[in-house]
Amino acid sequence: MSTPYELVCAVETARPADKAELFRLTRALESEAAVSGPTQIRAALQDVRYLSPATRQVYADLATRQAQVVMLARGLPSYLAAGVRGVDLDEHDPLVDQWCVVLAGGTTPVVLAATDLQVQGVADMARSFSYAVSRDLFVVQDCLAVLTR
Repeated sequence: MSTPYELVCAVETARPADKAELFRLTRALESEAAVSGPTQIRAALQDVRYLSPATRQVYADLATRQAQVVMLARGLPSYLAAGVRGVDLDEHDPLVDQWCVVLAGGTTPVVLAATDLQVQGVADMARSFSYAVSRDLFVVQDCLAVLTR
């Protein structure tokens, strides 16, 4: 099975970014979701240590807008907030190296998919990723399927 990153990069050009840039892009998509009303939202966070209280609140707020919200990460509990289901990823799941946000079923479907380049010796916000974004409905649906567990 392909990962969201592989699916998006099959149709879009990957670009480099540090974690700070991906964080900004993700927050922009989350803000867009508050307006576009996706019915299904998936987010892969790599590891539970990257789930901040602010991020948990963003997704809890999106769930109150009738969206089905699922977050995936290594070590994640099944209950994250009302309407937000967590999925604990196995240590060997390829998603533990990926950062993905999928907004499906709304007026502007989109997926951001990134993979951690595993550069050693850098601060957390300076970690290096390769990412791509797609608004192609079929790519978004394929990524949603990969993140539906």
